[in-house]
Amino acid sequence: MRSALLFAAMAAGACAKVIEKDVYVTDWTTTTVTKTVTAWPTSTAATQVLVKEDTIDSQPSVPTDNALPTVDLSKKSTVTESATQEAAAATQDAVEQAPAPTAGATTWYSTSYWTEGGAAATTEAPTSLATTTSAASTATPTNAYQEAILYNHNVHRSNHSANSVTWSGSLASSARTLAAKCVYQHDTSIDGGGYGQNIGYGVEEASIGEMITNLMYNDEMMYFAELYGTASPDMTNFDAWGHFSQIVWKGTEEVGCATVICESLGNAGGSNVPFTVCNYSPPGNYDGEYATNVLAPQGAAIYTA
Repeated sequence: MRSALLFAAMAAGACAKVIEKDVYVTDWTTTTVTKTVTAWPTSTAATQVLVKEDTIDSQPSVPTDNALPTVDLSKKSTVTESATQEAAAATQDAVEQAPAPTAGATTWYSTSYWTEGGAAATTEAPTSLATTTSAASTATPTNAYQEAILYNHNVHRSNHSANSVTWSGSLASSARTLAAKCVYQHDTSIDGGGYGQNIGYGVEEASIGEMITNLMYNDEMMYFAELYGTASPDMTNFDAWGHFSQIVWKGTEEVGCATVICESLGNAGGSNVPFTVCNYSPPGNYDGEYATNVLAPQGAAIYTA
């Protein structure tokens, strides 16, 4: 039976102060078709959408959002959408809308911001995955969804000498508020902002680990292989590794996500679409801080969700 999975992603970030920014936008479309679930797309209309999360890129201490690449979970037809934004003042609402995908085509929309500021905060590396699983301001995961979110971040963070992120009820609440609007767009102003944000649609709640591990980490880590130890890496291929770098970013401490089934998802189309929002604090991808926040892997076996 033929099927095609369409995937899209965006990235967003917020900060308290913005000095200046340069904007780079790349947009292109490629039509592909897939005949089997194991082959890369070669030629049919997409019938289902998979979206992966996006991430952020910024200069020291002022996080911003950045768009990331398309990586398909089942190697089928995909749609990726990424964007970045910043919330610099109470009067400015950091919202980036994603264009609607075109059926039967692969669409990649990317927007990146670089902002100057002070130095970004970092944290000490853990000695093992299990040693840093709690924080004073976070709640213990209470269900399989929360556990999957944490595990599929921390299993990779541990391999890159980064502290485990913990579950944040407040970040999850802000994420649910946005997801419940059922409009595919970023908004990092909810509940005061100050966090990074990844949004995606088309992946069921029960499969959230596949989005994080298979799409965000496994399919991107090789693109950063030559960049370890570089404080300000060449951003030409940021769209190919930006999700990966946010997942393992040492300075990120908390995550909170929510997935809502939308009868109709604005800016994306479709019916009964699962829409996921994840908020991160502090956000990662600070330009000038990659060398100390994205560390080389220790050699653990590759995990697949």
